Amino acid sequence: MTPPIAASVRLTFAALVAAFVAATVGARASAGPGEWSADLAPVGACADSEDATAPALEKQRAITCLVNWARSRHSRHSLAPSRPLRRAAVLKGRRVASCGQLSHSPCGSDPLAAVRATGFPYSLFGEDLWSGPSGVSARGVVAGWLASPRHRAVMLQRGFRYFGAGLVYAPGFLGNSDGAVWVATFASRR
Repeated sequence: MTPPIAASVRLTFAALVAAFVAATVGARASAGPGEWSADLAPVGACADSEDATAPALEKQRAITCLVNWARSRHSRHSLAPSRPLRRAAVLKGRRVASCGQLSHSPCGSDPLAAVRATGFPYSLFGEDLWSGPSGVSARGVVAGWLASPRHRAVMLQRGFRYFGAGLVYAPGFLGNSDGAVWVATFASRR
């Protein structure tokens, strides 16, 4: 099952720059049919998703809700929260922050090292990264991923069943004095 994993990693890596730009400059698209903004849950649909001051755990829950809302619009399975995938997300976020590189392979590391370190038996894996100021709401983070066609494709990919989101505070990262790195991990079990 190596090809889907490699394809998913290539897909998310290629989309990294586009999502970063969309998330950090606040790019928005019109809400026409087929546009990414139609996949963003309406305000109030996910608890605490608009609260930029919400604690990290509440933002994680809101991100899960927002991701599942977008997936439901495309008849995809809802993703179950996974502690190992949340841990993989945090491990990847720490590596990204410590290396100072917004990359799926920071400092040249194996892009799958974090999920392997958790022991999660995956057959399909993907991840999305986001970086910006720590005071961004869950809705802002998910909007950044949705605005990037390739990150959106990972989020909506068929076959995923489990999800984890992790936040790492990274003061000074990419010029943000109150920087943060969000990592979303998507997987299915072997």
